[in-house]
Amino acid sequence: MIVALSATRASGYPVGPAVALEQLAKTADLVCKATVVADRPTTDAWFEPLPGFEVRDTELRVVSVVKGGKGVKVVHFHHYAPTSGPAMYAPQSYRFTTGRSYLVFAAKGTGGGYRQVAKSHTSKEDQGVMLAADARPHRGKTITEVVWAELQALLASKTSDDVVTAIAQIDQMSGGRDTALSDFARPVALAAIRPMIASTDTAIATAAITVFGADSPYFVDADAAYWLAGIGKGTIPGIGPRTPTQHPTADVAVKELIAVADGATSAELRGLAIRALGRSHAIPAATIERWSHDRDPAIRRAAVLVSAELADHTVITATRTDASEAVRHAVALAIGFSQDPALVPLLGPLLQDASRSVRMAAAMSLLAFAPADAAPMMKANLSSDFRPLFVNALARRDPQPYLAMLAEVIEKHLQPSAWWGGTIPAGDSWKILFDYVKARPAAELTAGKLDASLDALEKMQWFSSSEPRDLYALYLRRGLPARAKRFRAAVRKSVTYDMDYYFDMADKDPSTFVP
Repeated sequence: MIVALSATRASGYPVGPAVALEQLAKTADLVCKATVVADRPTTDAWFEPLPGFEVRDTELRVVSVVKGGKGVKVVHFHHYAPTSGPAMYAPQSYRFTTGRSYLVFAAKGTGGGYRQVAKSHTSKEDQGVMLAADARPHRGKTITEVVWAELQALLASKTSDDVVTAIAQIDQMSGGRDTALSDFARPVALAAIRPMIASTDTAIATAAITVFGADSPYFVDADAAYWLAGIGKGTIPGIGPRTPTQHPTADVAVKELIAVADGATSAELRGLAIRALGRSHAIPAATIERWSHDRDPAIRRAAVLVSAELADHTVITATRTDASEAVRHAVALAIGFSQDPALVPLLGPLLQDASRSVRMAAAMSLLAFAPADAAPMMKANLSSDFRPLFVNALARRDPQPYLAMLAEVIEKHLQPSAWWGGTIPAGDSWKILFDYVKARPAAELTAGKLDASLDALEKMQWFSSSEPRDLYALYLRRGLPARAKRFRAAVRKSVTYDMDYYFDMADKDPSTFVP
C-alpha cells in the first residue's frame, strides 16, 4: 500500500538528479554572464500553462559569453516564474532581481530569443541560473572555473545574503544537500566554507555550520524519524532510513566548531555548533556534562542530544524532567538514538508529557527499539494517542493476539493526532491483518473462524486498486466465491473508479495475486 505522508519537505512527484556543470553547458546553446535590465510577463508556445506559475521575459544585458551567442549584446530569456497562486507541480523556474548579474544557461527559443534549457527542475532547484558576484566579465576557461570564480567572489562579498548563497551553491555542487554532484572536489569546497563558521554575521555562520552538521543525526529535529529508522532496530513504517556516514563532515572543522560552541554570543549558534559536532567525538564527556547544566535551554538541549554517543547516559537520566520542553524533547530523542534498552522505561513519563512534541518524540524513539525491548512499554501505553502505531508494531511480530485491535484501527481509521508521518496506520494494519489471514489454512476461512478479520479488511477506506483486488483474489483462492461476489458488488458501489477491471484480472488467474 503506497500511502505515506512525509515528515520533511518533498515534491510529491519524481524529481531528476542534478546535472553536472559541464554536462549542463553541453546542452545549452548559450552560456553567458549578464545583468538584468527588465523583467515582464510574456507568452511562449513552448511553455505549458501551469497553475502557480507564469512565463516571463527577462531582458539581459550580456557582460561576457562563455559559450555560443557570438556578438550577442542583449538576450530575451523566457522562463517560468512562480506566482502567488496554488501549485500542484513546480517546473524549473527562476526569480531575477533587476540590476543583479547572473550566469545563465539558455537554449535557443523563437524569434531569435532564448529560453530555459529544461522544463522540469532537478534536485538542484535553481539549476540553469546562478547569481553572479558582479557585472565584470567572467574569469576562467571552463564553465567549472567560471562558476568557481563567481562563488569565491560571492564568498568575499560584504552582503550577507550573497555569502549565504555562495555557501549553499558550493555545498550543493560538491555533493552536499543530497545532490551527488562533484563539480568541485568536496575537500576543496569544505576548505572554502570553513572560515565562514567564525563569521560574526549570524546568518553566515549558521549557513556554514549547517554544511558541517548536515550529516549529524542530532542536527535537525525534523529529520529525527529518518535517522531513528536507520539507527534503530525497530520499524518506523513509511520512513526511509538514514544511516550516519563513517566519517562525519564535522571532523574537518572541529577547531572552528568548538570555538563557536564555547565562544559565540548567541546560544542558538552555540547549540548548533554542538549538535554539528555530535558524532565527531571531539567533545570530552566532561564538557558535554558541563553544557547539560547551562542556564540556556538551547545549550542543554544540544548537550542532551550529543550525549547519546556516550557510553555513560547520566546526562540523559539527569535531564529527563528538565523544566524546558525543548530539553525534554531532546531527552526523548536521545533515548532512541542511544539504543540503550535500559533507558526505555524513561520513555513512559515522556509518552504522558504535557508537551505534544515531547510525546511524539518519545513514541518515535520507542518504535525505533527492537520489538522485544519496546513491547512492554507499548503494551502499557495502548490507551495513548499512539495506540494504532503501537498495535501495529506489536502485531508485526505476532498478529494473533491483536486481531481485534488491528480490525479496530482499520474500521475506525485510527491515526495519532500528534504524528511525524509515514505509512498511514490503517493501511499498515490492513497489510498485517491481510498477510495473517492469507497465511491461515483455507479451512479456517471457510469455517467462518476469521469472519471478523475479513469484515474489517472489507471496511478499509481504499486508497488504491491493489488491496481490494488482492482480497477478492484471496476469496477466490480459498473457496469463498459467494463472499467474493458480495464484496465485489459492495466495492463497486463505494469507489469512484472502475474496480471491475482489476477484479477481472483476478478472475482470470487469482494465483497471480494470492499464491
